[in-house]
Amino acid sequence: MRLVWSQPSRPAHDRARQILLLSVLCLFLGGILAGTAGRDPRHTPRAFRAAVASLLGTGGVFFLLGVALLAVQKPKKTSPNLSLARPFDPSDVAARAPRFGQEERR
Repeated sequence: MRLVWSQPSRPAHDRARQILLLSVLCLFLGGILAGTAGRDPRHTPRAFRAAVASLLGTGGVFFLLGVALLAVQKPKKTSPNLSLARPFDPSDVAARAPRFGQEERR
């Protein structure tokens, strides 16, 4: 009897990391746009200032949300999933044996 180990394809805390990544991206873009060309922010158009403020605000909210999700989520200490492998079939091994010989002859 042979046991096969499997694990979930994605970690459970992946969502919080994605939110943190999005927040860092928004904060980075907002910071870049806020300091463009060393201009005085009072002389930039109102729509541009609103877009920068929106990026910085969204980034801040997502950052707080991501940190809160990481703090609230407890890492689940689950044991690996074990299941029985398919039974050993000698005829299956015999059917594959001729192919191995062909590769060696080349």
